[in-house]
Amino acid sequence: MVNAIEKGYNGNVNLKRKGVSVEFTQDMVGEFVKCAQNPTYFAEKYIQIVHVDRGLIPIALYDYQKDIVEKITNNRRVTVVTSRQAGKTTTAVAVILHYVLFNEHKTCALLANKGDAAREILDRIKIAYEALPKWMQQGVMEWNKGSVEFENGCKIIAGSTSSSAIRGKSISFLYIDETAFVENWDEFFASVFPTISSGETTKMLYTSTPNGLNHFYKTCQGAKEQTNGFEYVEVPWQKVPGRDEAWRQETLAAMDFDKQKFNQEFECGFLGSSGTLIDGSKLKMLVTQRPIAETPQMKVYEQPQKDHIYCLIADVSRGKGLDYSAFHVIDVTSMPYKQVFVYRDNTISPIDYASTIHNVLKRYNDAYTLVEINDIGGQVTDLLHHDFECETMLLTESAGRSGKRLSTGFSKNADKGIRTTKSVKAVGCNMIKMLIEQDQIIINDFDTVNEFSTFSRKGGTYQAESGRHDDLVMGLVLFGWMSDQAFFKEITDINTVDRLKQRNENAMIESLLPIGFNSYDHEQEVVPTIASDDDDSWLL
Repeated sequence: MVNAIEKGYNGNVNLKRKGVSVEFTQDMVGEFVKCAQNPTYFAEKYIQIVHVDRGLIPIALYDYQKDIVEKITNNRRVTVVTSRQAGKTTTAVAVILHYVLFNEHKTCALLANKGDAAREILDRIKIAYEALPKWMQQGVMEWNKGSVEFENGCKIIAGSTSSSAIRGKSISFLYIDETAFVENWDEFFASVFPTISSGETTKMLYTSTPNGLNHFYKTCQGAKEQTNGFEYVEVPWQKVPGRDEAWRQETLAAMDFDKQKFNQEFECGFLGSSGTLIDGSKLKMLVTQRPIAETPQMKVYEQPQKDHIYCLIADVSRGKGLDYSAFHVIDVTSMPYKQVFVYRDNTISPIDYASTIHNVLKRYNDAYTLVEINDIGGQVTDLLHHDFECETMLLTESAGRSGKRLSTGFSKNADKGIRTTKSVKAVGCNMIKMLIEQDQIIINDFDTVNEFSTFSRKGGTYQAESGRHDDLVMGLVLFGWMSDQAFFKEITDINTVDRLKQRNENAMIESLLPIGFNSYDHEQEVVPTIASDDDDSWLL
């Protein structure tokens, strides 16, 4: 027996092979039971990690790490928003290792945005496992780069957060590292959900630093409000022992005193992007709504209303799984304008996209339609014009030094749609910024707000940060430009700029008046009743 143990697994003397029995002493039995019942005790007494200076050392959990261990032990779902370098990976190693040692026939999926990052965490689990005493180990059946399997039927698999990562597998414990940085979350989670929804005891652990107002922010908000079944843990830099004001100042200096970035990286703030088009404090205040109807591509926030005026603004991509083709329907009957419909898809072809636009614009009272034509948008507008005979498609023509202007006339030099030039984008950014910050457009869609949270200044313009999208934002930027056009005033009888100026002037006057005194009457706007329409088959 001693020789078998010493021989190890595939020559690794630190691993116990399957089928090797160990004669337990009374002390071993006591320790095994104590570890099984107390994950924190197990972690602090038996788990070791590699220290950059000191080599292999036992871990000593901080209070917030113990809190995470306790919460995932006693709950099914936990989400942790954390400062950089706060030991979240060490905590995950302890939790996962305890789970596979003291359970049977469980599969743990360890996922990260990059497969290499997930496999690095698995390597740390392996190191900790090899440091365990042989009597505590389970016999090893598989010890590969991306997976391990033990004699008790438990497995750990590591991979990227792709839609195919764990498809077809039965997962008992799902751990996602840097959850906020997972791209195409909806697609990924749609593939993952069937693997975790069937089990009544399946556990989920999310850990991440913030990354804008995205899916992770949404999960954390739901956890704090106790509406989604997740337990919430927050670990800002102040909770990490050894970090004080001197550390803060030193770290800020290393980050060129970018306080917004520091807020995101170390203070668990979800708006860490510096120089966003929309002021961060305003983005935090925006209240999004649940759609009244939706498909994976479409979200309806308000059904069409009789006699209302709508505008549809579309951004076009090539439909090859990269950037998104996206459009908004905006109710422009009165101010504040209102986002009532959103579409986004990165696989749709130009011909199908044109058909979708046509179906929706007809539904919304023949909405005035503006399509971006910088790339392949011309194909979409040609289809709308020739095949679908769209009479409300807006054109643009040269306005001399003023750049472009809206038109419905088919002049010789008119473009079917809008080319997003520097001047168009600049005007559009300025207008949509004023509309949002003065509460003169209602943004109902969460994904749109999420894109605005990472739509930042770079050079002389605004664009999505690396790895993020701005297709929905650019649709609203074009709407901003559109709202400044003379033709827009003709169809809506609203001068957007004058309204914004008047609102700003009224706000300034009110700020100078004594409290309780108003300079003008606030009339309650009468909102027409939404027409009842239970048939959502048109979405399909």
